[in-house]
Amino acid sequence: MNTIVNFIGLVIFILLSILIYSPSFDKKRIFALPGNPHYSFIMGKNMYFLTFIVCTAPFYLGEFSLIKYAIYFIATIIILLKKENIFKFDSIVKSYIIFYIWLLVSCIYTTFTYDTLALLIKYSIPLLSLWVGYNAIDSKYDLYYFAKGVIIACSIYALIIGGFSASFTPWLYNLFPRLFLKYAGLADYFTSLIIVPVIFSWITCKKRYFLIVLWLLISAVLASVRTGIGGIFVVICFYALFRFRLKSLPIIAFVVVGFISIILFVPSVNEKFFGDKAGEIQAKDIVADNALSLDNIQTSGRSYLWDLTLTKFYEPHKITGSGLGTVTHFMKIRAIEENTVALLHSDYVQILCDTGIIGLALLILFYLNVLYKVFIYTWKTNSNVLIKISGIMAIASLSGVAFSMAFDNVVSHSMTSLINPFIFIGFFLKFIDKSNYDRISQ
Repeated sequence: MNTIVNFIGLVIFILLSILIYSPSFDKKRIFALPGNPHYSFIMGKNMYFLTFIVCTAPFYLGEFSLIKYAIYFIATIIILLKKENIFKFDSIVKSYIIFYIWLLVSCIYTTFTYDTLALLIKYSIPLLSLWVGYNAIDSKYDLYYFAKGVIIACSIYALIIGGFSASFTPWLYNLFPRLFLKYAGLADYFTSLIIVPVIFSWITCKKRYFLIVLWLLISAVLASVRTGIGGIFVVICFYALFRFRLKSLPIIAFVVVGFISIILFVPSVNEKFFGDKAGEIQAKDIVADNALSLDNIQTSGRSYLWDLTLTKFYEPHKITGSGLGTVTHFMKIRAIEENTVALLHSDYVQILCDTGIIGLALLILFYLNVLYKVFIYTWKTNSNVLIKISGIMAIASLSGVAFSMAFDNVVSHSMTSLINPFIFIGFFLKFIDKSNYDRISQ
């Protein structure tokens, strides 16, 4: 039954992806201008498709998930090869390409397997998404309706497959177990997108959209997803820092207090963090005694797996690693032989083991490039507001995803959460170029 449902979901996904580019779908791309309903705005087909992809990302489709990835991968290439689209190159894009080139180099000294090829595709999808985002967005109205669609989608997911349904309507949560990506995967999705309702509140000057932020946070708390809770708070801190600069310090302090309060006073979360010591840890232990260090919190077996793989694959080849896909292949074989999990729960440990210090350093260099460029443009008092908005979206989303990668398998589900900050980076770069063009043409 589940296979049939997943297959139907795949067919619907394929049909809608095709229909978006058909003339019969043109009317669905017509929207009223925000604040002026007498005039219409037509969203471009690529932007509509991108919104559709982001809003349907939690549809995992079980055994057909790789086909969904393949469809999106091929679709992005077809879109980008159209003559009207361009491949944007700047310091951010170039730094990611350098990282990707090292991934290709690491394939030379490993046994090239299906897992190696799968990772090459999964690491390429974010860059392709950046270019699609760059070419798709054209105006503030695109951003407005993209954000509106994402907010509606996230709100529904939090209700039917998030912490609320897991806690209060488990029959709904478990209705189709592999149709949706749930628990940690869904929390990572929310982490990558929770900046959207924050930004929408900024755009519309309506504070009620902060209730959506609270709703998504409650979903992660009810599900006791530690990485999701931490990632959401990281996103809010980066948003506050880049929007309010030094004035953000009280906000960040409030966010930190909120994070610690959830850990201490929500029993299920407290137990997830501290295991047998649940209820014994106090605020002073977190602040003064480093109770949240990896040595003190419950890692649910992660520490053992990290030590195992680092000893086996990183220690012998610290500089270059053991080759892309090595750890993934090892974890799958181990899972079959020992009837255990096949997931490492840390993309950084996997990058270290597969590509060594060079690989991790190049990824960090990419992060720093994004941080620097967003800083340059968002801390200018005279920057275009769309540049500031999209830049803060990009850095806040990326910060949350970067945090999640330390404790989850974000790359394994790159189409769910990893692509989102890259799409926002594409928006950011496009608004920079549009602003420069408008200034020159005046």
